[in-house]
Amino acid sequence: MIVYKAESQYIDVLWPYVGPLLNKAIDRTIGEINLEDVKDWLKEERQQLWVVVDDQEKEIIGALTTQIYIYPNQKHLHLHLCGAKPNTMYKWIGVWEKPVKEFCKENNISYIETAGRDGWTRALQSKGYKKYYTVLVKEIKND
Repeated sequence: MIVYKAESQYIDVLWPYVGPLLNKAIDRTIGEINLEDVKDWLKEERQQLWVVVDDQEKEIIGALTTQIYIYPNQKHLHLHLCGAKPNTMYKWIGVWEKPVKEFCKENNISYIETAGRDGWTRALQSKGYKKYYTVLVKEIKND
């Protein structure tokens, strides 16, 4: 497996391959963003795109987006969206972290953070991640 950070000028070329993978994550949101928003953020370099390539099959099997959060005392890299071809996640879940950590070191980022479904807790605990907080939402409707 190869994981690399895609440069913003290649987003349009990669989009037919990574867009559908990221759309799976978008489908699990509550409508606050859409796929075009993410594409724009990537092209504007407000977020980063990480592409997972199965080097044996010669195909893109996963994609994730990150965003740097600058807090008063430190920077964090937030894992925003993640999508993969069916039944491939555990093939590359241990591989993505090395290039992402290198990016963090190069950018003086202190922590990698994410929010997600409880399944991510199980998937990432073996990699040294711990549950820090839970995000709950409630829709407020104007009646």
